[in-house]
Amino acid sequence: MKGYLRQANKDDMDLLFEWANEESVRRNSFSMRTISYEEHQRWFTQILAKTDCKQYIYILEGEAIGQVRLQTDGDTAEISYSICSAKRCRGYGKIMLQLLYKQAKEDFPKVKFLIAKVKPDNIASKKVFMDLGYTEQDGVFQIKLDMKEATLNDIKIAGSGGIILNK
Repeated sequence: MKGYLRQANKDDMDLLFEWANEESVRRNSFSMRTISYEEHQRWFTQILAKTDCKQYIYILEGEAIGQVRLQTDGDTAEISYSICSAKRCRGYGKIMLQLLYKQAKEDFPKVKFLIAKVKPDNIASKKVFMDLGYTEQDGVFQIKLDMKEATLNDIKIAGSGGIILNK
C-alpha cells in the first residue's frame, strides 16, 4: 500500500483546482477564500515553471490520493499538502510525507530542513507531523532531512486501512 509520488503536469490542473477548493482544505488553509479557476490557472502555470518548487501527486494503485508541494528557500523547503476528501483518515498523509523525504533529497539535494506551517485548529495535520518526528514551535513543524530516512519500516498498515507507527 506504499504508492509513489509523481511530479505534477499540466493535466493535473483541474484535479488540483477541485482539491484546493474543498471545504476542509479552504478551512485549514491560511487563506480561506475560494480560489477562482483563472487564479488557479495562473498559479499552476507558474508552479510548473519554477525551479525552486515542485508539485507532486501521490498515486496509489493507479488512483490520485493527494498532493504535496515543496517550496524551497535556501536550505529549507516548506511543505504544503492535502489528501482528497474521499481518502482522508486512512493514514495516507503520513505515507505521502514519508515518500516526500526521499523525493526532497533527490530533487533538492541542498535542502537540509523540511518545514510546515499548520493552523492551531488543524489537529489532524499536527498529529501527522508529530508522529513523523517533526518538532513544533509556534505552529511551525520542522525536521532535519538526514535525521529521518525515506523508508516505511516504521509503519504498519492496520486492517482498517489506517496505519500504526512501530516505535
